[in-house]
Amino acid sequence: AYINTSETLYNEEKARAIEEMDTKYETEKKQQQIELQESQIEARDAKIQQQKTLRNALIAGLLAFVLIIVIVILAYVQKRRDNRKIKEKNDQILEANEELTVLNEAISRQNNEIMDSISYAQRIQSAMMPPEGYFNELLDEAFILYKPRDIVSGDFFWIRQVNQYIVLAAADCTGHGVPGAFMSLLGISYLNEIVQRREITQAGAILNELRRQIKNSLRQHGQPDETKDGIDMALCAIDQKNRTMQYAGAFNPLYLIREEKGNAELIEFKADRMPLGYHHGKDKAFSNHEIKLEIGDTFYIFSDGFIDQKGGPNQKKFMSKKFKNLLLGIHDLPLFDQKNILEKTLTTWMGDEEQIDDILVSGIRI
Repeated sequence: AYINTSETLYNEEKARAIEEMDTKYETEKKQQQIELQESQIEARDAKIQQQKTLRNALIAGLLAFVLIIVIVILAYVQKRRDNRKIKEKNDQILEANEELTVLNEAISRQNNEIMDSISYAQRIQSAMMPPEGYFNELLDEAFILYKPRDIVSGDFFWIRQVNQYIVLAAADCTGHGVPGAFMSLLGISYLNEIVQRREITQAGAILNELRRQIKNSLRQHGQPDETKDGIDMALCAIDQKNRTMQYAGAFNPLYLIREEKGNAELIEFKADRMPLGYHHGKDKAFSNHEIKLEIGDTFYIFSDGFIDQKGGPNQKKFMSKKFKNLLLGIHDLPLFDQKNILEKTLTTWMGDEEQIDDILVSGIRI
């Protein structure tokens, strides 16, 4: 009975052990299945996440590609638009350049025509004025420094012989260039008529008649809308027989340099303060100065161009005082040398300054 009981107990314990082993196996098996399922789920989730990441990357790449395509297209469109505008601008510039070329050619032709006309006018003006050599034929010794600011000049010189008188003048017309040249031709023509044809040889009377002729020609009667053009002039009439000279001046004076006991003296004969033309106030007769000449006397008539020329270190006018001192310093030299010195002095004085007016200086030695 004990043995049976022991076997029974042994069998029961063995059955319980087997049952516990079965339970433990089943439990472990289920745990493995659970872990396998969880691993599969994690793998599936990782795959899904990977697919999402890949999809998002593809979408982002596609969007970036589309954006790049859009930017390229927009840039291409803008570039074409810009190229079109540039072409339009270039066409406009080309057209403007062609028009400018045509205009420049027209201006050049016009300038050439104007210059040809002015050059021809200069030849006419030169033909109407006596050559410098003619002065030396009529006078013992003379020079003329004549420098127009432009091609033609408002300054002019003039000389004629009538019987025993030699009448000469240095004149400065209103303006310079073409307007001044017109006035100079008018003055020369009237001097020829008054002195050469009518044989008026008194200096003051010549200026009185010349003023009357100019006022009549320009219809100057004192009205506000009239021209105020006129002529400034220094005029001398040398009486070769009696060795005297008359001088009359419209704004332009006469400088006479004479040696007295080895000392040079400059005598200024002042001009009347009125032009050959209209001026405010009643016309008065021009003063007629009588001068007894002596051998060696040197006198100068001139326009205001030399005196008014700006230059020097301070860009100021040359002024009459400096001009007188210059003449006193060179008066005893040959007149040809005097002319050269005056010209060199003027050039040095001007430096880089432009000539501001016509320049005329005439020197005569008795």
